[in-house]
Amino acid sequence: MKSKWLRSGFFARHRIVILMWALIAEMLASPLADTHPRVGALLGFVVLMMVFAGIGQIANPARVRRVVLPVAGIWMIARLIEAFGNPHEPYANLSPVVGLLFSCSILWAMFDHFRSEFRNFRNAIAEAFIGYLVIATAYSQLYWIMNRFVDHAFNQTIPSTQAGTFLYFSMVTLTSVGYGGIAPLNPYVRMVAALESMSGVFFVAVVVARLVSSYKPKAQGQHHSRVDEAEPSTQEPNFEREPVETVTVLSAC
Repeated sequence: MKSKWLRSGFFARHRIVILMWALIAEMLASPLADTHPRVGALLGFVVLMMVFAGIGQIANPARVRRVVLPVAGIWMIARLIEAFGNPHEPYANLSPVVGLLFSCSILWAMFDHFRSEFRNFRNAIAEAFIGYLVIATAYSQLYWIMNRFVDHAFNQTIPSTQAGTFLYFSMVTLTSVGYGGIAPLNPYVRMVAALESMSGVFFVAVVVARLVSSYKPKAQGQHHSRVDEAEPSTQEPNFEREPVETVTVLSAC
């Protein structure tokens, strides 16, 4: 009973960090879903469990309950249809479309909670990194849609089943690395890639500004404490004058 309480307390304290590492592990394993659709459905179930377990700590709970969770359920159904349905049917390719709505709903709920102050530096970094990964995922799903409906989207043919390739291109673009292995050719795709690169730079600037602004009250508190500690030293000379005044009174008597 005691060990169970300790495990629950550990999870409550490090829930956001655990959610970050679980999301990283899911992304590293995502290429398996390109060749094994049923593994993709399993990974989708893992993401759904992560949403239920920890997204309420880093996002607006009301928006998570009213928007994120219903969209997550629809996305999970689309993943199951993709895994067990006929891959040649149009309905079997709805997962990236619903996934884009799912990612945008998470970002909408997270950005509303993003302006609140944080008390734990580690959780703040994990929360920011989760947002960074969700942005990359949302753009990768948008690239999948554009590659499907736009002519000559990229300099090479990317099959619709290679979702990991779109995620790779999205991460490279978001971080402004731009290796050049995959390059957008269509002007609309180019504009989206440029917008993603700007979003990555802007997101990092906002995170740094948030971290700096959150340390201001703490720095002011330390300044006041230092002033309070310095006040007793200024009052010490007042106690040294009392014996002199006493001697003067006795000599007058």
